[in-house]
Amino acid sequence: MVNSINLCDKGNTGDYFSKNSFIRNRNFINLINFNNLYNPNITRPQNCSLKKKLSFQVIENGTILPSKNILDGLVTTWPGFGGVVDSKGEAVKNAFSVSNNGTIYNPPFESIQHSSETVIYLGMFVYVWGHFITDSIRFMWFLNSEDFNQFKNCRLVYIPWFGIPFEKSPDRRRLLEILGLKPERIHPITQPTQFKRIIIPDSSFESNPPGYFTNEHREVIDIFRNFARKNRTSTSSKKFYFFYGSNQVGEERVAEYFKSKGYEIITHEKRLNFDEQLNRLINCESFASPLGSVAHNSIFLREGAEAIFIPRSTNAFLFHQQKVIDQMNSLNANYIDSTLSIFNVGHDSFCFIISEQLKRFFGDKFDGYEEGDFKAFLDYINSPVRRGRAINPHELQLIGSVFTDFMAQLKQHKELIATYNMPSDWENFQPQLTYQTHVHMKGWRDGWNIENKPSNPLDQKLEILAIQLNYPGHKIYYQVYFNDEEGWSKEVESPKMAGTVGVRKPIYGMRVRLDEAGAKEFDILYRMHKFDDTWTPWAKNGEALYSHGQKLNAIQIKLENKKDVI
Repeated sequence: MVNSINLCDKGNTGDYFSKNSFIRNRNFINLINFNNLYNPNITRPQNCSLKKKLSFQVIENGTILPSKNILDGLVTTWPGFGGVVDSKGEAVKNAFSVSNNGTIYNPPFESIQHSSETVIYLGMFVYVWGHFITDSIRFMWFLNSEDFNQFKNCRLVYIPWFGIPFEKSPDRRRLLEILGLKPERIHPITQPTQFKRIIIPDSSFESNPPGYFTNEHREVIDIFRNFARKNRTSTSSKKFYFFYGSNQVGEERVAEYFKSKGYEIITHEKRLNFDEQLNRLINCESFASPLGSVAHNSIFLREGAEAIFIPRSTNAFLFHQQKVIDQMNSLNANYIDSTLSIFNVGHDSFCFIISEQLKRFFGDKFDGYEEGDFKAFLDYINSPVRRGRAINPHELQLIGSVFTDFMAQLKQHKELIATYNMPSDWENFQPQLTYQTHVHMKGWRDGWNIENKPSNPLDQKLEILAIQLNYPGHKIYYQVYFNDEEGWSKEVESPKMAGTVGVRKPIYGMRVRLDEAGAKEFDILYRMHKFDDTWTPWAKNGEALYSHGQKLNAIQIKLENKKDVI
């Protein structure tokens, strides 16, 4: 391997800055404003500029794995996004998509094709546009580098998103053409293929925490901006709101509010081709969108442009891709809470309202919530997309008194509530049990998991080192077992950590119990998935559960209502 980036180098992440700090890029000043969040202290920006000349690595006899769905051992599948493994079958970290993060699968030996070629690997071309324009172009810098000259006759290869070639999307094809790439030079890998040599460029952009961008990535983005400047035509507006749309309850009202402020609304129905989109973005003085993949279109804005991002929920705020883009473009970025997504546990449905924070940003007077806000919330809690009426505790922790104030105002609208035919106890939402595990090499993996969901993918043999639980309804007490010599850890109270971080000390057992009041209402059950691909039996209510020497790679916890148990 040659000069690959070491993400463990402390110098790569930069120093922390206080909120509303100024971050200098090139000759620009970048202002990131968190003042209009429900909880302005939720995050602090980091310096995401990676000052390091990029190079490449050569993998001898490596294998490119295409994307596929993988059975998780239970009843569902999860996506294995593909990547590159070396001759020993070990994942080449830089070669996996951001979403996959180095997860591999073992294809049948007879299914592996063999080639004597040397190829240049361009990663996975994601079908979701917002991720394509960030994660899928992170190797493109190499094609304009001096190092490319020694491999310029090699075939360019990529992994298509679950078999969908980029030719199916005119926008993706056009993007590559603007970069100077002839589509016929780029070949999809749809079957596991071992090559004599695989040239893997260093990544110029990383959205996984803490995230970074390089000068090389900014130079690639400048190709699009320069193209847009050269071909620029006038637009009727210089302010644009990019509509998210999928599973968003009440976003139409937010879009209408921005329209009243002079923003042109860009929706899926108002389809723009890539050239039209670039033209609007290069003319744009103020860009707005919900925080998510649609917000990544701001990567093509002029440096120093204003951007307004509305987190779809407080718990889903930390989109590292966007914070990297903010700094790379020196955007005047403003984060404004205008949602009430109290159930969010990931890519769930989200509830948009017109918040005091949003009106304050535009200098409008806030006289309380309007009927449209209450209708949006009632539609949201009745939404079939949502996974049950159970509040995510982390949402309430971050929303603070906003939810209490909103509910107090909503309850005064009895006639409106009656039109929704709500049950008498509709406002009594059940709190959600959540937990997360800290695993070797990956850290706190996949965030907080909802009740009854395994904490990690079952085929990944990554030792569990620590666990945290949280349940706002009651206190949970738990401890972990290290080994026969050290025995049990000290019992801790939720949401504190049991186990160790920074020391490779796997756990081999656990105990979990509820407080006295909770134990009268629920049984708490737990089991552990072991490296031998089997589950332990279920234990409950503080019983000691051991793996008998087998390391653990997943934990599953659930509550059972005692009145429902026969």
